[in-house]
Amino acid sequence: MSLIVCSPSTQNFLEGKKFIVNNPPTKDILQLQGKYEEVIAVGGGAVIDTAKILSNNPIICYPTTAAGATATSHSVYWEGNNKLNFQSYIPKETKFESKFIESLPENTLQYTKYDAISHCLDVLWSKDINKLNKIEVEETLEKLIDPKIKPIDVIKLGHKAGTFIQTVPTTILHALSYPITGKYGITHGKALGFLIPILCNIFNYNLKIEKLKSLKDFVDIDVNFIIKEAQSYPKFFNTNFIIDLDILTKELKNKITWQTQK
Repeated sequence: MSLIVCSPSTQNFLEGKKFIVNNPPTKDILQLQGKYEEVIAVGGGAVIDTAKILSNNPIICYPTTAAGATATSHSVYWEGNNKLNFQSYIPKETKFESKFIESLPENTLQYTKYDAISHCLDVLWSKDINKLNKIEVEETLEKLIDPKIKPIDVIKLGHKAGTFIQTVPTTILHALSYPITGKYGITHGKALGFLIPILCNIFNYNLKIEKLKSLKDFVDIDVNFIIKEAQSYPKFFNTNFIIDLDILTKELKNKITWQTQK
């Protein structure tokens, strides 16, 4: 019988022995790596990443977010404030069930949309974009930003965006998001939602995201710390743009000042 890896909100979707994931995986999960032969994941990125670590074989997954973990050969886990990767298998099958996302909160859907959008933006800005069909990436980005997109299509396009980052790793958006999540406990998608308009403004991509719903709330962060920590990830510098750290610092601080004064 397959092990069902799920979250508290998805644990009743499938029958079987359950492994419930309450938070993104930490280093402790590595003690159970490859323990199970058959694993099915039903949930978001943390659930799928956990399932890939637990399984000794490629998994089957039912994604309920657009995290892209359905299409990658690694899992993300955390050691303290540091984001790390575990090499795993690309899932052998991904199934999309509209009924599994009917109760997905609106803010969760928006945050996961930010994640998929950032996957597109990061690869478009990458020095390695020539490894992908740029037009396909841009079309996927345009569909994700469409305010009328159906929730199930967000999930499907999140999987497609996951195939992009399997070929071309993420760059500056994700590098900046990791210390925001690690230090402040802000969810990955929400951190990206804060960063997307700032980086798009710096890189003259505003027109690409003009229809994107903006993040309405955020908390104060130590910008200097975030930028310093982000630079510890090599992907921070793997963009086609020259990154002016003074401008990046100024833009981040201006955004925080504007949001905290609203």
